Amino acid sequence: MLTRIISGLTMLAIVLAVLSTHHFTPVVTVLFLALMTAIAIKEILYNTGIIKNKVIVGGAIAFATIANTMYFFSPAMVVPLIVAYVVFIVIGAVIWSEEFTPTCVASAIAFPIVLAYAFACIYKVYGGYGFTYLFLIANCSAICDAGAYFVGVTLGKHKLCPKISPKKTVEGAIGGIIISEIVTVVTVFVAGIRSELVPLIIITFVLCIVGMIGDLFASVIKRAVGIKDYGKLIPGHGGILDRFDSILLIAPVFAHLLRLVEVIRA
Repeated sequence: MLTRIISGLTMLAIVLAVLSTHHFTPVVTVLFLALMTAIAIKEILYNTGIIKNKVIVGGAIAFATIANTMYFFSPAMVVPLIVAYVVFIVIGAVIWSEEFTPTCVASAIAFPIVLAYAFACIYKVYGGYGFTYLFLIANCSAICDAGAYFVGVTLGKHKLCPKISPKKTVEGAIGGIIISEIVTVVTVFVAGIRSELVPLIIITFVLCIVGMIGDLFASVIKRAVGIKDYGKLIPGHGGILDRFDSILLIAPVFAHLLRLVEVIRA
């Protein structure tokens, strides 16, 4: 437990240090997210054993890192890059046909594209709306998850998804959502954005549900490939994907919901 706490605080300190440089040089944040993307791709493709070919994994990492960066500096070039990457995977599947199954090909194409965009959306929320909204992502993932754990341990009786995650309970899920809603209300008043109270209360509910689904989806993959954690980068926590599994689904949904609210108000 001590190792988990120390490594968690260290990771938090690194993230805050990177974010603190945003107003002076946003490129540091962009490069940090690109690095996170690269690590996540290695974890989901290579560490799981889904793809064992190092050339393909290396190409996937290179593509995802470049694509993630392009979302900031040259978004118009992302689509041509995706096309080029798909061609690369198809050629690889032909060259190493004995190693590739339809699942390998689909994973090699889908995960890098999705994860590159998901990490880009973290910056999109932070760069476009500020630290308060970035905190709300953490609220609907980490705080909701912690609340669900403690409420579940105390009051949990009905299993939520026993085949996927035996320890999660319906009571825990409800408790986590309620705690996140309380945190959102407090955050809104502290940040002085009372006009956003109703939209953010609704969005918090949606994001908590989305975060739980993302967490369960990550567990489905780990169970399917027979691993406990995606990596060992963060002692006591696992890999990047073990800590960001729900966030990587929440961030894109949050970014588009915030945009939807803007459109409705316009």
